[in-house]
Amino acid sequence: MYALSLRSLCGLALAAAILLGLLAVVARPQSQPPAAPTQLAHFHHLHFNSADPQSAIDFYTTRFNGEKARFGNQDAVWTGRSWFFFHKVNQAPPSDIVASLYHLGWGAQDPKAAYQRLVDAGVKFETPLTDLFDLLGTGAPGRGYYAYVDGPDHALIELNGGASNNFQHVHLVSDDPVASSQWYMKEFAIPSRGPAPSKEPRFNKGLQVGPLVFLNVDGVLFAWFPTNLVKSLYPKAWQGRTGLASSEGRALDHFAFSVDNLDAALARLQADGVKVLEPAHTSMGGKLKSAFVAAPDNVRLELVEGAAVRE
Repeated sequence: MYALSLRSLCGLALAAAILLGLLAVVARPQSQPPAAPTQLAHFHHLHFNSADPQSAIDFYTTRFNGEKARFGNQDAVWTGRSWFFFHKVNQAPPSDIVASLYHLGWGAQDPKAAYQRLVDAGVKFETPLTDLFDLLGTGAPGRGYYAYVDGPDHALIELNGGASNNFQHVHLVSDDPVASSQWYMKEFAIPSRGPAPSKEPRFNKGLQVGPLVFLNVDGVLFAWFPTNLVKSLYPKAWQGRTGLASSEGRALDHFAFSVDNLDAALARLQADGVKVLEPAHTSMGGKLKSAFVAAPDNVRLELVEGAAVRE
């Protein structure tokens, strides 16, 4: 009896120890995946050079659904949650596709109807309505369409399907689309859209269409095609060229991100080795405080203090 009781007591003690261990595990705070870093920049505006800013504003507010608005002391266009600004130049700005800024994109909930409406209005197209499958070779025929509008000052505007009829995307080209997108993710904590794609080139109908990388910045999609695509599409413009030009002074001059504190953002970027091209200054009647920094692919990125809002 004594031996049996002793064995029972040992068993009870072991069971109690196991129970206490289980309770400790349950009570212990469970490890959580690290929270995503707070996004450090947001989309603010596109900036154009135009020989006739008023005509350009009229175009974006009649042929597309932009709204005429004022920003500081200048007329501008407001669409969705973004601004379009226009700088008057004395002659037509260059518009050939030799800089990283390739085109802007406009969404259309019904791209076929939107295309026909623009055709009926006399809008000129560089590329007619085309099945995306023909360009990319992915997906399925009939699932998406695009067309390229010859916009004001020959800025290229892509029309394609989207959830809204607003300004939709900025398309760039890069010698290394994956690395360029990762720079924006790193410097501004812009979230990725999934695992980084392979850097291996991908071809369709003799054109290099990949890597093709996307980032979403507050509903504005940023996309990068390989530079070799536009070299093939616009061979005359690339004769004798050895690299991407700056977009400064061109029809589509630059885009801008907003930050909460411009001085702090510039200090952080400089500490990370990013070059400041133009220090902080004010413009547009003192309404806009901004600076320019160097981004990959010879891109001049403007940083603006304060979010894009329409007053």
